[in-house]
Amino acid sequence: MILDLLPYEVPQQPRKRIGFIRYIMFLASILFVVTVLLVNYTNTSQVMLWSFIIGNVLYYVIGITLAIAFKDNRAFCKYICPITVFLKPASYFSLLRVKNDQEKCVDCGKCKTVCPMNVDMTDNSRKRLNGTECILCLKCVDECPAKALYL
Repeated sequence: MILDLLPYEVPQQPRKRIGFIRYIMFLASILFVVTVLLVNYTNTSQVMLWSFIIGNVLYYVIGITLAIAFKDNRAFCKYICPITVFLKPASYFSLLRVKNDQEKCVDCGKCKTVCPMNVDMTDNSRKRLNGTECILCLKCVDECPAKALYL
């Protein structure tokens, strides 16, 4: 929510090709949790509390830094967030997705410019550009002058 207060709601630059970092973050997260569970700390709840506090501070520092550096509020979600390792395959096979009525579409490109995740909504295939990144904000549906986009 804090990142939504930043001024870059629509990406200002083309997307970077550093999404592989999310897989590194995912593996690091798994290794950390396994380590905490396997090592017998005398005060595991204290370790978990500090992990929670430090993790949240890092989330905001990294998120705000990336948002400012890339001029994109959703930079953390696009490049770093380890949760997307699970969300991307689920989104690929999801029945709930924004679709484009090719008959109505006038190819104005407004849907592409308002999308905070750089999804190409004019393509209905499962392999559309950044298709698994859609967060269903429906800004594209609201902005479509021809009303060609729908759920």
